[in-house]
Amino acid sequence: MLEASWEGHASTLANIDSTEEYIEALQKFIETVKIDLSVPSRVVYARDTRPSGVSLVASLEDGFKAFSVDARNAGVTSTPILHYLVLAINTKGTPQSYGDDSEEGYYEKLSTAFKKLVVRVHLCFACVVSAHMLVRVGRKENSFKLAHRLC
Repeated sequence: MLEASWEGHASTLANIDSTEEYIEALQKFIETVKIDLSVPSRVVYARDTRPSGVSLVASLEDGFKAFSVDARNAGVTSTPILHYLVLAINTKGTPQSYGDDSEEGYYEKLSTAFKKLVVRVHLCFACVVSAHMLVRVGRKENSFKLAHRLC
């Protein structure tokens, strides 16, 4: 997935009519965003279930081979998983490592976050019930302290 700031460049390149104009625009793009062509490219790509995806991926892979791009096919997958894979791959081996660069890593990250959310929701619910009980027995001041600490 491209960063949002690249969308304008992609639209420009996609709408050029001639090879010469394309090469000129591509060179301008490389200069504008300061791409170091000596650094090998890494790309993660995926497709959806549309029948045209098979031929589009084949063409994409031909382009990758022509430019010796280090490419990883994530297969048929969702956009959120593709975003996760890009982040996990780009941070792999760094102190900011986001997680295992696999579909399983995505589901593990998602399920762990969901479990934390559920625990937090249950805790807040328990907090509200406990605070309500303290209010009912005349300890209103303590109920607010408890609610603040638990939630």
